[in-house]
Amino acid sequence: MRRDPRLTIITEALQGLIPGATPALLTFEVKEARGTDGRMHTWTGRIGTVAERVYTALYGRPDAAVPASPLQQAEDAKARRDIVGEVAALTTGYAQLTTAPWHPSRQGDLVHIHYPQAGDFPAFGETYIVGDAGDGLLSLTLLSHTFPADDPDLATAVGCFASEASDEPLMELWFEAGPHLLTIVRDGQVVHHGAAHGAQPAAAGTERAAQQLVDAIGEAIRYLERGEPELALARLCSPTPLPPCGTPGMLPDHAPCARPRGHHGACSPDADYAEPPHQCPALPEQLHAVVAIGPRREVISFAGLYEDQDAALDVAAGWDEVIQAEVTEAHEAEHEARYVFAHLPAPQPGRAVAVVAPVRLRPDPRAEDEWAAEGAATSLTAADIADDFRDVDE
Repeated sequence: MRRDPRLTIITEALQGLIPGATPALLTFEVKEARGTDGRMHTWTGRIGTVAERVYTALYGRPDAAVPASPLQQAEDAKARRDIVGEVAALTTGYAQLTTAPWHPSRQGDLVHIHYPQAGDFPAFGETYIVGDAGDGLLSLTLLSHTFPADDPDLATAVGCFASEASDEPLMELWFEAGPHLLTIVRDGQVVHHGAAHGAQPAAAGTERAAQQLVDAIGEAIRYLERGEPELALARLCSPTPLPPCGTPGMLPDHAPCARPRGHHGACSPDADYAEPPHQCPALPEQLHAVVAIGPRREVISFAGLYEDQDAALDVAAGWDEVIQAEVTEAHEAEHEARYVFAHLPAPQPGRAVAVVAPVRLRPDPRAEDEWAAEGAATSLTAADIADDFRDVDE
């Protein structure tokens, strides 16, 4: 925030009492002459504090809510020897310009600058228009102003921001005058209101940050719905939308990948392409287990489980003897039981046996529910049957 020019003049006058001194190291001291009691009263304070007291006595309390241009903020930080604040003021000003929704400038844009009164310098305004300078450059031309015509400083006080050719003609004006003094009109609509920008900078920044957060959450939800949690997390961690992947196509005439950077799966020129959900293959109704039994029948180990019986037999062929087990079904009261029988030969020293046993899998209950739902959805009701085929007793 920029201080009142009158406060700046008072501050500089106090700092000038010691020529060549470093302003940041100056202090102001007031001493009272010794009284009859021999005591001396003193007061020591900063130059800025004394300047504010003098200003308050003359004009009232200074208005700290006067916004300043990015360049003025940088100069104030430099005077305080605050290199971090100086760089932050310049980078923030540049970011505010380049991220504005109306940026970049266009031919035909109208820019009005309001200069408030400063001491004896009257308040006035200037209106510029953005034009085409050729070769992709833009110009800024003064259209009119409201400076008093009889003032001798007229020639140097107006039109100082006009430019013949520039990549961004508003850059100098934005940094020196400040966005709070600008009003930009495009196609008859106000796209930047300087008074609103300067009146509530905190509210405007909060609103902008809230909108950015809403946009980020919305995009993250969309990524989650498409089954891309890695992109949702990346978007929440990024202040801007995710850039495209940009991987070149397989052939020269193929467009580069437009999917967000960091995606999983294949590249695609379609930015909204998403990998189809993974579907595990359905389990077979029957598998074949290979069980190895040691020579003394004391050690039994599981050697593998195979869908193809021939594959199981090939694995079992590595043992001394291969036996194919038999399956017997028995019907009991509550369920149907299946038993596997294998007739093993007598134990022989050094000879292991491999048994290939068929194993039937029970249906997945989830699959049964899906089949039931699909059948209910496609089944016919009485209303779907023609009258000629209905039961006469219905």
